Amino acid sequence: MSEDFVVFVPYLALVTRIWVGANMMIHGYSKLRNLKQAGEQTKQSLGIPIGATYTATILEFFGGLFLIIGLIVPIVGFFFAISMIANVIMKKKRMNASYIAPEKASYEIDITYLILSIVLIVLGAGAFSVDSVIDLW
Repeated sequence: MSEDFVVFVPYLALVTRIWVGANMMIHGYSKLRNLKQAGEQTKQSLGIPIGATYTATILEFFGGLFLIIGLIVPIVGFFFAISMIANVIMKKKRMNASYIAPEKASYEIDITYLILSIVLIVLGAGAFSVDSVIDLW
Protein backbone atom coordinates (compact mmCIF):
# COMPACT_ATOMS: atom_id res chain seq x y z
CA MET A 1 0.00 0.00 0.00
CA SER A 2 1.34 3.38 -0.92
CA GLU A 3 2.39 5.59 1.97
CA ASP A 4 0.46 8.43 0.35
CA PHE A 5 -2.76 6.47 0.77
CA VAL A 6 -2.08 5.35 4.36
CA VAL A 7 -2.32 8.92 5.67
CA PHE A 8 -5.98 9.00 4.60
CA VAL A 9 -7.03 5.79 6.40
CA PRO A 10 -7.81 7.50 9.75
CA TYR A 11 -10.06 9.97 7.91
CA LEU A 12 -11.77 7.17 6.00
CA ALA A 13 -12.50 5.51 9.34
CA LEU A 14 -13.78 8.84 10.69
CA VAL A 15 -16.21 9.37 7.80
CA THR A 16 -17.38 5.75 7.90
CA ARG A 17 -18.00 5.65 11.64
CA ILE A 18 -19.86 8.98 11.67
CA TRP A 19 -22.03 7.99 8.71
CA VAL A 20 -22.86 4.54 10.11
CA GLY A 21 -23.29 5.93 13.64
CA ALA A 22 -25.67 8.69 12.56
CA ASN A 23 -27.77 6.28 10.50
CA MET A 24 -27.95 3.77 13.33
CA MET A 25 -28.95 6.47 15.81
CA ILE A 26 -31.76 7.57 13.47
CA HIS A 27 -33.01 3.97 13.20
CA GLY A 28 -32.75 3.43 16.94
CA TYR A 29 -34.24 6.75 18.01
CA SER A 30 -37.59 6.19 16.31
CA LYS A 31 -37.89 2.81 18.03
CA LEU A 32 -36.52 4.08 21.35
CA ARG A 33 -39.25 6.73 21.55
CA ASN A 34 -41.93 4.00 21.42
CA LEU A 35 -39.95 1.03 22.66
CA LYS A 36 -42.83 -1.01 24.01
CA GLN A 37 -44.90 -0.51 20.85
CA ALA A 38 -41.93 -1.35 18.62
CA GLY A 39 -41.28 -4.55 20.59
CA GLU A 40 -44.89 -5.69 20.43
CA GLN A 41 -45.17 -4.84 16.74
CA THR A 42 -42.04 -6.82 15.87
CA LYS A 43 -43.21 -9.76 17.95
CA GLN A 44 -46.59 -9.82 16.23
CA SER A 45 -45.36 -9.35 12.68
CA LEU A 46 -42.17 -11.44 12.73
CA GLY A 47 -42.34 -13.50 15.91
CA ILE A 48 -39.17 -11.94 17.29
CA PRO A 49 -38.97 -11.83 21.11
CA ILE A 50 -39.55 -8.39 22.64
CA GLY A 51 -36.19 -8.58 24.45
CA ALA A 52 -34.37 -8.97 21.12
CA THR A 53 -36.08 -5.86 19.80
CA TYR A 54 -35.13 -3.93 22.94
CA THR A 55 -31.52 -5.09 22.64
CA ALA A 56 -31.30 -4.18 18.95
CA THR A 57 -32.84 -0.76 19.61
CA ILE A 58 -30.39 0.01 22.41
CA LEU A 59 -27.50 -1.18 20.23
CA GLU A 60 -28.63 0.98 17.32
CA PHE A 61 -29.01 4.16 19.34
CA PHE A 62 -26.17 3.94 21.84
CA GLY A 63 -23.86 1.98 19.52
CA GLY A 64 -24.43 4.69 16.93
CA LEU A 65 -23.56 7.34 19.52
CA PHE A 66 -20.39 5.44 20.45
CA LEU A 67 -19.40 5.30 16.78
CA ILE A 68 -19.92 9.03 16.34
CA ILE A 69 -17.70 9.89 19.31
CA GLY A 70 -15.28 7.09 18.45
CA LEU A 71 -15.55 5.01 21.63
CA ILE A 72 -14.80 1.25 21.54
CA VAL A 73 -15.38 1.26 17.78
CA PRO A 74 -14.11 -2.28 17.00
CA ILE A 75 -16.38 -3.73 19.70
CA VAL A 76 -19.42 -1.77 18.53
CA GLY A 77 -18.60 -2.74 14.94
CA PHE A 78 -18.53 -6.40 15.99
CA PHE A 79 -21.97 -6.14 17.61
CA PHE A 80 -23.36 -4.35 14.56
CA ALA A 81 -21.94 -7.11 12.34
CA ILE A 82 -23.71 -9.76 14.44
CA SER A 83 -26.92 -7.72 14.31
CA MET A 84 -26.73 -7.38 10.53
CA ILE A 85 -26.10 -11.11 10.08
CA ALA A 86 -29.16 -11.79 12.24
CA ASN A 87 -31.19 -9.31 10.15
CA VAL A 88 -30.23 -11.03 6.91
CA ILE A 89 -31.12 -14.47 8.29
CA MET A 90 -34.42 -13.19 9.68
CA LYS A 91 -35.36 -11.47 6.43
CA LYS A 92 -34.49 -14.53 4.33
CA LYS A 93 -36.30 -17.03 6.55
CA ARG A 94 -39.28 -15.10 7.91
CA MET A 95 -39.90 -12.54 5.18
CA ASN A 96 -38.73 -14.59 2.17
CA ALA A 97 -36.61 -11.59 1.18
CA SER A 98 -34.34 -11.33 -1.83
CA TYR A 99 -30.99 -9.59 -1.97
CA ILE A 100 -32.41 -6.76 -4.07
CA ALA A 101 -36.16 -6.53 -4.58
CA PRO A 102 -37.65 -3.09 -5.28
CA GLU A 103 -41.23 -4.10 -4.49
CA LYS A 104 -40.73 -6.36 -1.46
CA ALA A 105 -38.45 -7.02 1.50
CA SER A 106 -34.76 -7.09 0.68
CA TYR A 107 -31.51 -7.24 2.60
CA GLU A 108 -28.97 -5.35 0.50
CA ILE A 109 -28.76 -2.51 3.04
CA ASP A 110 -28.13 -5.04 5.82
CA ILE A 111 -25.24 -6.51 3.82
CA THR A 112 -23.91 -2.98 3.24
CA TYR A 113 -23.97 -2.24 6.97
CA LEU A 114 -22.34 -5.64 7.63
CA ILE A 115 -19.46 -4.73 5.30
CA LEU A 116 -19.12 -1.27 6.86
CA SER A 117 -19.09 -2.86 10.33
CA ILE A 118 -16.24 -5.13 9.25
CA VAL A 119 -14.39 -2.08 7.89
CA LEU A 120 -14.75 -0.39 11.29
CA ILE A 121 -13.55 -3.51 13.11
CA VAL A 122 -10.43 -3.54 10.93
CA LEU A 123 -9.71 0.20 10.74
CA GLY A 124 -10.76 1.12 14.27
CA ALA A 125 -11.97 4.58 15.22
CA GLY A 126 -9.58 6.62 13.12
CA ALA A 127 -9.04 10.35 13.51
CA PHE A 128 -10.75 12.60 16.06
CA SER A 129 -12.00 9.82 18.32
CA VAL A 130 -12.12 9.03 22.02
CA ASP A 131 -10.29 5.77 21.22
CA SER A 132 -7.34 7.68 19.75
CA VAL A 133 -7.14 9.88 22.85
CA ILE A 134 -7.19 7.02 25.36
CA ASP A 135 -5.21 4.73 23.01
CA LEU A 136 -7.16 1.50 23.66
CA TRP A 137 -6.31 -0.15 20.38
